[in-house]
Amino acid sequence: MRRNDHKEFELTDDDWFAIEIAKQAAHRFIKHPQISPQQVASLRGALKALERLPRITPDSFYQFGICYRWGSEEFNEMRYVKFLISENCFEISVGGSVYDASVGGDSFSEPGWLIEVGGYRETGCDLVSLEDMIEEYLNLGAEITVDDQTE
Repeated sequence: MRRNDHKEFELTDDDWFAIEIAKQAAHRFIKHPQISPQQVASLRGALKALERLPRITPDSFYQFGICYRWGSEEFNEMRYVKFLISENCFEISVGGSVYDASVGGDSFSEPGWLIEVGGYRETGCDLVSLEDMIEEYLNLGAEITVDDQTE
């Protein structure tokens, strides 16, 4: 028997809403015209891991999201929304960076959503605005990012 085979996430109704947002984002990214076949395969793996919740998916690590950049060399900004599903956690990260040639750059993160198998949680993300944010960034031409480190 593998480690973690019988561990589960402890999920609340709000957690299920966050997970549903992640699933909807993955489905939306799969249908995007700029997505590669490799990204589609990884997103399908992430969806399987999300569908298994509250059960863990051993040896899984999928991260996917969007990154929107705009501006010039003198002033530019970047915003991102990322989802992570692994055998140990489910996480939503939101943040970005700002650069102004006259003063430099700075990165920031907004409250996210984190659930760990052991019961630790941080749930400050504004889930309701997250769906609109993803839609807006995609409409503006955001890049879809997919990272699959599943063993």
